[in-house]
Amino acid sequence: MPPAEAPPRPARPAAARRTVVIRGQVAPPPAPRLRESGPARRRPRRPSERIAGTRPDRAALWAVMMGVFLVLVAVLSAHGA
Repeated sequence: MPPAEAPPRPARPAAARRTVVIRGQVAPPPAPRLRESGPARRRPRRPSERIAGTRPDRAALWAVMMGVFLVLVAVLSAHGA
């Protein structure tokens, strides 16, 4: 015996559907912040400053450390030449 089909649900009337109305921005925009006192804002860094940085001494330190490392590798890899 085949299973009995459930009776179809009655369709909801179109007037009963919820509708959402988009009305735009509800909250007011934030008020601009006024600087009363305090330190001045820093100017943005230029691309050359971002790449090279403002610390040439650090770049020199890396170069010296890499030189020491390469000399150490050369000494350790020399097989009594």
